[in-house]
Amino acid sequence: MTWQLYAVAAMGLGVIAVAMAAVMLIGLDTDMAIGLGAGVAVSVPMMLFSAMTAGRALRENDKSAMLGHLMGGFGLRLVVLVIGFGAIGLTGWGNPAGFAIAFLVGVVLMLGLNVLRFARGMKLQVQV
Repeated sequence: MTWQLYAVAAMGLGVIAVAMAAVMLIGLDTDMAIGLGAGVAVSVPMMLFSAMTAGRALRENDKSAMLGHLMGGFGLRLVVLVIGFGAIGLTGWGNPAGFAIAFLVGVVLMLGLNVLRFARGMKLQVQV
């Protein structure tokens, strides 16, 4: 289990560095800050929801429940990303790229935490 912790930490630092580089390339202004704030505001409840559903999937101790959680969560995050990006883009309220960057950072960080939780909680047996 040790290497997963280091891999997820490196992935988290990498995604934050890439997000910061993307923001600096696009430019940090008021609209970008509003978009980033909206992305964080939407990704935090999604992370909490994902944490609750991941815990439920782990309690079932079933590979199909785990896979259903991962696939369903991915679909929900994709729908929220498209709706949020479109809503901000159509209203002109903020920068849609900022929303997408902040939301995707939250998604990747939560996926990394879920990998750790599943690696720690599931006792997958190798079948030959």
